Formats: sequence, C-alpha cells, structure tokens
Amino acid sequence: MNIAKFSRTTTFRLTLIYSIFFTVCVIMLMGFVYWKTAREMTRRVDQILILEMQDFVDTRSDLLPGKIEEGIGRDQRHIYFYGLFASDGREIAGNVSGIPPDLPRNGRIYQTSLISSSLPPLVARAAVIRLDSGNLLLLGHDVQQLAEFRGIMKGAFFWGGSLTVALGLIFGLVLSFRPLSRIEQIQRVCELIMRGDIRQRLPISGRRDELDMLTAIVNKTLDEIERLMSEVKSVCDNIAHDLRTPLTRLRALIYRAQQQVDAPNAMLEQVISEMDSLLLRFRALLRISEIENTQRRAGFKAVHLSDILEQAVVFFEPLAEDKSIDLSMSAEKLAPIQGDGELLFEAIVNLLDNAIKFTPVGGKVVARLSQGNGGARIDIIDTGPGIEASERAAVLNRFYRGANGQCAPGFGLGLSIVMAVVRLHDFEFELGEADSGTCATIFCRSFTLHRFIEKPL
Repeated sequence: MNIAKFSRTTTFRLTLIYSIFFTVCVIMLMGFVYWKTAREMTRRVDQILILEMQDFVDTRSDLLPGKIEEGIGRDQRHIYFYGLFASDGREIAGNVSGIPPDLPRNGRIYQTSLISSSLPPLVARAAVIRLDSGNLLLLGHDVQQLAEFRGIMKGAFFWGGSLTVALGLIFGLVLSFRPLSRIEQIQRVCELIMRGDIRQRLPISGRRDELDMLTAIVNKTLDEIERLMSEVKSVCDNIAHDLRTPLTRLRALIYRAQQQVDAPNAMLEQVISEMDSLLLRFRALLRISEIENTQRRAGFKAVHLSDILEQAVVFFEPLAEDKSIDLSMSAEKLAPIQGDGELLFEAIVNLLDNAIKFTPVGGKVVARLSQGNGGARIDIIDTGPGIEASERAAVLNRFYRGANGQCAPGFGLGLSIVMAVVRLHDFEFELGEADSGTCATIFCRSFTLHRFIEKPL
C-alpha cells in the first residue's frame, strides 16, 4: 500500500484534520475540567489552612506544643502537617522535619514539598507565620492526590490524543481507498481520451456523490466535443472527397486541351502540376481520416517490427544512393507486437522520406530498432539541419512546415500521417535532437487500458 499516495487524497486530509481538531477540543475540555477541579480543591485546602492558622495564632505560646500534638493525634489520615520551630530553626513540636528553604515566612500559602517524620516527601499546601514570641509556626495540608491527578490527566491527554489521531489516520486511509480507486480508473480513461479515443467516457459509480456529479458534467462536455469534432472532421472529409472528383475531371480536360495544342504550352503544364499537387493533398487528408478510424484495430495481428523496418529501408536505398546518403539499419531480435503492418510500414516510410529529404548530400541516416523501457522503440536518426525545439510540437500539425523545410517539396502532412498511425496503435512519438540532426522515435508501448474500463466501481 502506497501510504504517500493515500495521504494526498482530500478524504484522508479532511479526516486527519477533523481528528486533530476533535483531539484538541477534547484536550481543551479535559484541561478545563482539570483546571476547575484543581482550583476548587486548592481553594478548599487553603480555606482550611487559613482557619487553622487563625486558631493557632489566637492560642497562647505555652499551649501551642500541646495543641499541635493534639492535632497530630486527631489526624488519622496523615494529611496535616504541623511544625513549631524556634527562631534559629530548632524543632520544638510537630511532625515536620524542618521548614523548606524555598518557603517564605510571610504567612501566605504556597505549594511545596514537606518531609514528615513518618512519611516520605509529599506535595503539600503550606504556610509559615512568625509568632509574637519569635517562634515560627508551619501549617500544611497534603495535596499529593492533586499532584497524582495532574499526572493522570497528562497521561490521558497524551494517550487519548495519540490514539485519536492514530485512529483518524487509519480511518482516513480506509475512507481514501475507494475514492482513490475511482480516481485511478478515471485517470486511465483520461489517458485513452488524450490518445485520441474521444468515444471513451468517465466511469460513474451510481452513488450520486460529488465525484459522480463531476464525471457527469465532464461526460456531457465530452459528448459535445465529440459531436463538434465529428462535424468538423466530416466537413473536411466531405470537402476533400467531393472536390477530388471535379478536380480530377478538370485535370483531365486541361490535359486533353494540352494534347490538342500544337506546341507545348508551359502555362498548361504548370496548371496540371498544381492540379496534381491539390489532388495529392486531398488524397493525404483522406488517408489520415482513414487511418484515424479506430475500427481498423479489429484487424490487428502479430507483426515483426524488424521485418517492417527492413522493408522500409530497402525501399529507400535507391533514393539514398542517388543523394550519396549512407542509409544503414540495426535491429535487435524482439518479440512480435499487435498492430497493422501496412500502417506501421507507412509511418516508417514517411519518417525515412523526411530524413532523406532534409539530409544533405553525403549525409547519414540510421534506422534503429531496439528494446526500450516498456517496449520496442524505432529511431530514425539523420544528419540534417534538425528541427527547432520551439517547432517540434507544431510540425506534427497538418500543413505546418518548419523553418528548415519551407524550400523542400511536400505538403506538411507526412508527420500527421505518422501521428495518426501512432495514435491508432496507442504508441508514443517524439521528435528529439541527435548529435548532428534530428531523431524521430516511435515508442511501441501500448497503453490499451480497455480491460479496466468495464471494471465495476
């Protein structure tokens, strides 16, 4: 169990806060009860000592020793202290061994420790008064039980507070388990949505709590986003599909017109070239739309990436030789993966095409298949001008062309096709910087989490 993960949940933190708040309130209540009890007990003891003190002061000095012995005899519980001392500290009568040095001789009552002739040192409320005869009279009352009561209360504060907080921690962990499990399921579905599966929806437990309210709102938002995206995609696909036919016919008419002209017409040739360019763009857009159809996953089967990479490299070897580019390949022996071999071949071909297109004459392109963290990885490394770090995210968008690719032929749709293939397979794609060019990497780590979605909450 990951305690740190549970401790970050709102349920755990609220439970812990409430536990600490409850503990503080209980300690304050118990402290107030103790303070009132101790104060009342001390007041009563002090009142008894004041009455005793007045009685002894009014007694003649020659009768004081007998009265002290009489008081000691009546004290069956041994809770009273009496002591009569000469001015030099000599004991005259009583059950106290001596006057504590920290006890003032001003007749006021203080709490101190007294040593009786028959008992160990005890905590007592005591006062010392100087008589007219010059002798010192000490009167005290045992409050050892009050001191013990204070110790018991301190122990109760500590153990009661500790146990309450500990139980709060345990209870918070138990309460956090189910919400955290629901959050993890929502996180897994969100990962699928971020990878392009917009049809996924966040799971709802049916308890109609705050989390269900939030997921219901998000699901409604996703429904609207899916509808808008479908409309936009449908419009784009329809435009590309509907215009391709009349453009094809127009090209055929211009070609026929060119054939009927006696002399070659440069303007007509340029028009035909532009028409071909438009048709290629429409064809690429429709190809991306076809790839993004997730129904193609039903045709996934086991494919060997090394064979696909080798076919792509062999396909581009003549083009690389024409540009005097050193095209090489290295592949580790890896287990087959589930995927669409034709689409993966198309993605690798687009990456190799870009690498060879932007690598200068005499450069080098390396295609490498290796085992990465969590799955296979395909690296296409070139020695071209590279892609600026600020443009690496933008070049993945349709029709975007980086600063270094403005003069190169193409429509800015190659990497869009690669991204469509990567999303279809739940892979990851990254553009990085090589030693002297660009490194395009496909991480074949499949994040197919569909088996978790149907799991009941």
